[in-house]
Order: sequence, then structure tokens, then C-alpha cells
Amino acid sequence: MELKYKEGKVTFIIDTLCTIEFEYKGGSIALHRLAYEIASMDYYVYIFNEPMYPHENIKVIKTQKISHDNGWWAEFSWENFSFNLNRTVTLYTQITSGNPFNTKYNGRWILDNYEPDKWDSYSNDIIYNYGTFKTPYLSEEIKLTIFDYGFDKFKNLNKAERNGIGYILHKYTPDWGIDFLEKFGATQIPHYNGKHHLDYLVEEFNKYEYFITFDYKSYYTTAAALCGTKSIILNPSESPNTYRQKNPIQMYGVAYGMNDIKWASDTIHLVTNHLKELERNDKQTIIDFVQYWNQKLIYG
Repeated sequence: MELKYKEGKVTFIIDTLCTIEFEYKGGSIALHRLAYEIASMDYYVYIFNEPMYPHENIKVIKTQKISHDNGWWAEFSWENFSFNLNRTVTLYTQITSGNPFNTKYNGRWILDNYEPDKWDSYSNDIIYNYGTFKTPYLSEEIKLTIFDYGFDKFKNLNKAERNGIGYILHKYTPDWGIDFLEKFGATQIPHYNGKHHLDYLVEEFNKYEYFITFDYKSYYTTAAALCGTKSIILNPSESPNTYRQKNPIQMYGVAYGMNDIKWASDTIHLVTNHLKELERNDKQTIIDFVQYWNQKLIYG
């Protein structure tokens, strides 16, 4: 495959390798949504599996997973492709080591706390942080954020009865977590390891008064709040105010610890409007990202 480029515009390669077989994890959604937003700005974008958000400017490089460790890390084989070295930018994730596509201009998107064994392989990549994920001290970072907030999907169905506590086991669950939740009388919402669509969660979240998770970086909490369920993040390591400043999508309708439940109850009506404002801010980070590379490569 030969990668073309639009006259006067950069071509982008988005590293979606880690999304293969994990289509509906948060990071996967972010990568595919970013590809769609850039394509919508009339740039060619190349990815490595079928797009979750199709667009005529998105082109797929056929790729096969040849080995993996049952996590996001894996080895891949993709069809040969060529590109204009001086007009192409790759945005890698922190999971990919080095520069396997041998592109000249590269960014690195930190979608989770950085992996020390891979950091030194990033060379001179420009570092973009999805939120406030940990990176080595003094590393320069640029904000790049995109969510599919799911306004058309996650809604309060205003059911007559809403009671009990639901929970999802995801990242950061401590050893004592499951025993605590069972003793607390919470009901597990079936977790699907990101391999199925999120739609059914609307019904699940609308059943409960409260939703509990130990994952302090999951969009589940905000999705639940959009559905009218007060979310509680357990096992906090920071004060609620500090946490909310670092994680603005969980500003309202979300309690950070059991002692913060009143805040979630008092602010849940503010969730939707707040997220719509964040969505506008997210769009600007994408515009800035695209304009930076277009200016650098096209106009010098």
C-alpha cells in the first residue's frame, strides 16, 4: 500500500495496534475517535484495524496479531506500505516500543501511566498526555484528549424504582476489594473485558442508586452519572478536591471515597452540561495537535 497525502496537508498514522481484539476499552475508543476527528478535518488517517468510527478519509493497513501476553502488549505483522517521509506523522501510544513504522515525525500519546521499560525507546517523540497520567519527572507534555461521552447513549431513563449498589471490577482492584464489596451487599455488573459494546450498561446503570468501582481512571463512573446513578470510587489516595481537579470528567456526580457521597448526590444534576463544556475543550486540543504538525511539516 502506498500512502497518499492531500496537497498542503500532513498525513497521519494513528497507532491502533493495541486496540486489536480490544475494541471497546477506553483507550481503544480514544484512539479510534481521534482518527475520526482528524479525518473529519479533511486529513488522511491510517490505522491498523477496522475503524470504530468510519470515515472516507480513514484508510486501514491490514494487520495481524502474531503473539500476545493476554494483555494489550503484542507483536504484529502488517502489510507493506510506503509514505512521504516528510509529510507523515505517527502518533504512537505508550505501549508501543520505539518507532516500528520508521516515520520521521512522531508523537507519543500517554493513555495510561507510563511504562518505564519502554520510555527510553521513544527517542525525540513529542509527548501528549490524555489526562494526568504519570510520566517521568520533567518530561514536557501537551494535552490531547478525546472522549466519546455517549450523550446519545448514556441517559437517565427515569425509572420509577432505582435502588441498591452495582459494581464493576476493572483496574486497580485491591486484594481486599471483592470481599469488601460482597460484605457491602453490592451486586456485580457483568464485566466483559472490553470485548462487547457498552450499550447494555445503560439498562444496568439505570437499575441502581449507586455504582462502585476501584478504577479511578475509568469512564464507567461518568457514564453511570449520566444515567442518574451516583458513582463512588473506592481506595482513594488523594483528597476529593485534588482528585477532581486532576480528573475533570469526574467533577460532578462522582464521590471519591465513601465520605464524599453527599457531593455526588448534590451535584449529579450538573453532569451533562459540564461534560458538554469539556467536549468543546477536547476538540480544541485536537485542533491544536493537527495545526502544530501541519505548520511544522508543510510550512516549516
